[in-house]
Amino acid sequence: MDVIVGLGIFFILITAIFIAVAFFLPEWLGITGKKAKEVIESHQAETPNGTDTATSNAKPLPPTDH
Repeated sequence: MDVIVGLGIFFILITAIFIAVAFFLPEWLGITGKKAKEVIESHQAETPNGTDTATSNAKPLPPTDH
């Protein structure tokens, strides 16, 4: 009985910690928060017409003979 109560308290504690982290630091858990949305919008504003300047100037790889 003591083990069940102990594990129940542990589960509630871990769940509370998870909810707190999800609320205050959503990016740590892969949740897109306000800051991540701001970064995404700023990156989209930097590349007009949806083109990526880092990859558009890349040279194609030579063909390989197998």
